[in-house]
Amino acid sequence: MFDDDNFLDDDFDVKELVNRFEEMVKQHQSCYFDADELNVILEHYLQQNNIKRANQAADIAVKYHPNNPIINIIKAKQLLANSHAKEALSTLKNADLDRDDADYLLTLAACYSDLGEHEKAIKAYMKAAKEFDYKDCEDIYNFIAVEYENLGDIENALKFFILGIRGAEDIDNQYFEIRNCYSLLHKMEEGVEFFKKEIDHDPYSVPAWMALGNCYVRLGQLENAIEQFEFAVSIDPHYKKGYVDIATAYNELNRFKDTIELVDEAIRYNVESALLLCLYGEAKAKLGDTEEALKIYKKAMKMDENLPEAYAGIGFLLSDENNPQSAIKFLKHAHTLSPYNTDYMYVIIEEYNKIGEYDNALKYVNEILDLNPYDENVYISMMECYVLKDDPDKAMETLERGLLILPNNAALLYRKAFLYFAQEKNESGLLTLEMALESDYNGHIEFLSFDAENLTSNPAIMDLIEEYRIKNKK
Repeated sequence: MFDDDNFLDDDFDVKELVNRFEEMVKQHQSCYFDADELNVILEHYLQQNNIKRANQAADIAVKYHPNNPIINIIKAKQLLANSHAKEALSTLKNADLDRDDADYLLTLAACYSDLGEHEKAIKAYMKAAKEFDYKDCEDIYNFIAVEYENLGDIENALKFFILGIRGAEDIDNQYFEIRNCYSLLHKMEEGVEFFKKEIDHDPYSVPAWMALGNCYVRLGQLENAIEQFEFAVSIDPHYKKGYVDIATAYNELNRFKDTIELVDEAIRYNVESALLLCLYGEAKAKLGDTEEALKIYKKAMKMDENLPEAYAGIGFLLSDENNPQSAIKFLKHAHTLSPYNTDYMYVIIEEYNKIGEYDNALKYVNEILDLNPYDENVYISMMECYVLKDDPDKAMETLERGLLILPNNAALLYRKAFLYFAQEKNESGLLTLEMALESDYNGHIEFLSFDAENLTSNPAIMDLIEEYRIKNKK
């Protein structure tokens, strides 16, 4: 619940206490600890998420110090650690305890947090911080930030994550939370400035350089991102994630030769990573060396048999070689390992469509729909499956369903217009096409490619597009 190194009195030597306790347990001996010492030991094990040892410390405290008021706090902590937050809260509220004691307040806040009463948790955490005169409260500020995050109050979450930054146990995760807040607030430019200041504070901080690079990734500025990742790798040439993020950006930018050179450099530094090999294999495949790419993916699989990217990489290769049955086999395994990766599912859908197994394709379409009903591509994929099944009514139904979720979505409107024209419902087609042109004029280029011969030979369609071309010029 709190960082024992910051919270506890200097009189307590946490390591010495824990070592004595460990020795007692291992030797099955009896050793005296007072109630406060057992509270310290309990907190240490809670920090380590060692519930077994935490329970042992709590049981000993209750056994030897049943009348000490702190036992009620220890009991509450034990109940909380064992997922009994209601009982823990009841224990605290019914005990004769100092309601202004920081340990009491922090335990109370943790109970409220587990019960989803985030506003009450914040109030208790703030009172605890006040008891410390707001000094060395970074860990408490981080707890408050999480409560605000759970409430959807991202502005305050960001504020407290920043206040708690120097007390973060895991600076990478802290930077992730801060970066995520800036992203949710659509203030990523401010995020860039924040992490630049962090770098000014510590120019040799690999996490700060990586965080700055990831801000640029979210802004779509991959070249800038690569530059920051390169600084991180120059500070620590053995930093795997740095190489992975650079290679990912290179592949996104189609700089496949740079990826190959980068991985060769990583190998010289004995940096081994199955994921990095997959990016290497992707680069080789994109440059036409599919045989070498296959070898690299297999090597990655040997390094990590549970890495979905390795199986997906082979699946993509087999798809490109028009071997849908084998591609599906590897992609389905990748999907099993990474069930929320819709990229894999979309390729599986394409492969099933190639072999005419439209119902199997639709199973995966529906899986994506459950994951993300706001993805326009899922309605397009579903529509395509029904078109291939020669079921235009279901195809139209799908687009109408998508437009209920995504009103005025141009991609869906253009396809709805196309279906009307295919069914020779020209009036409905023109009305829908006009809505699509109003939403996104440039989308007409893709629309015409659906059936260039028939669509471009329809004067009413071409006149309407020309009307919007002139309208967009004004």
